[in-house]
Amino acid sequence: MKAKYFNKSNEEQLFFSSLKEKVYEKLNDKNVSYGDSRFWFKGLFWTMVCYFSYSLLFLDTISKMNFWVLYVIFQLSGLLIGFSFGHDASHNTAFKNKKANSVLHFFSFLTVGIDPLLWGLRHIRSHHLYANVEGSDIDIDKNPFLRLSPTHHWKPKHKYQAYYAPFVYMFTLLHSVFMSDWVYLLSNEYHWMKRGVSKAGLYFRFILYKTFYFSLVLVIPLLYTNFSWGFIIVTYLTASAFTSLVFIIMLVGTHFFDGADYPQPEGEFLEHTWAVHQLHTSCDWDANKGWARFLSGGSNCHAAHHLFPNICHTNYSEINAIIEKTTKEYKQPYHHKTLLEMMFSHFIHLHKMGKPNHDVLRDS
Repeated sequence: MKAKYFNKSNEEQLFFSSLKEKVYEKLNDKNVSYGDSRFWFKGLFWTMVCYFSYSLLFLDTISKMNFWVLYVIFQLSGLLIGFSFGHDASHNTAFKNKKANSVLHFFSFLTVGIDPLLWGLRHIRSHHLYANVEGSDIDIDKNPFLRLSPTHHWKPKHKYQAYYAPFVYMFTLLHSVFMSDWVYLLSNEYHWMKRGVSKAGLYFRFILYKTFYFSLVLVIPLLYTNFSWGFIIVTYLTASAFTSLVFIIMLVGTHFFDGADYPQPEGEFLEHTWAVHQLHTSCDWDANKGWARFLSGGSNCHAAHHLFPNICHTNYSEINAIIEKTTKEYKQPYHHKTLLEMMFSHFIHLHKMGKPNHDVLRDS
């Protein structure tokens, strides 16, 4: 990862100081750094849905259709456990105790398949620092299928990416389970991400996690249900694809939307301060809707999360209006859309990135 230096604009620093003062004044009488009753209710609700649906898979009288539907519910609700519990635990905003957060983080990712420790390291040490900065934010690393940033090479196939992107998104989780996780674990290219973490501990946790994951989603259903191994594997693959698509729908447009900034530093220096950089590169969707926060674990309030990652997500509902008002007051950007608007904006962005005149770099 290439480290960058943020601008030290007095005006932008004044904006963030004012925003922080207003936010903490609003939340003054609350313990906002750790999970409250709303946090635990939501996470436990999805945990119950997940493992109750899983238990029904082993009924002797269950049909193939019912098995598939329940397996999809199991995987989808498992993803929402990751949104509701795992994301906050990775930021140490579930418990006061870091070890307790680490345990919750591990188990809340069990049905997702992405190693929680490696995901947390790259999420915090890369994405939260340098959102949308090529070479510094792993989340916009070049991929062989899609051109998501103007800093990526343009290829003729990208003319059609707005049409085939949904099929790519269906395999995002499976790619992470079987490919990306192993690259992040084994490649020396990502040594900076793992700095300070015991190599033995990293490998032990990785193997333990993958053993739990594959046992839960494949081995136990193969051993203790009456269906063929072929049907179980097809169910796993199709449910994972559907879950992956839901995962991408809720997240991809929060950084890859029409109007997002993809900063290209001058040397080692970025144009804006850290806080204003987050506003230029993130988009909220339905931030004022309770159902959206319930499903997404607060990921729909992306500006609030990037600006205040040390505040538990169940408090975002009380600070979104402050962010919107303060950005207007200081003439700073604040992107907010409905979920449908955000997805439409994302595909407009894909279409633009598919045009050769929108490139910085081109491959023949």
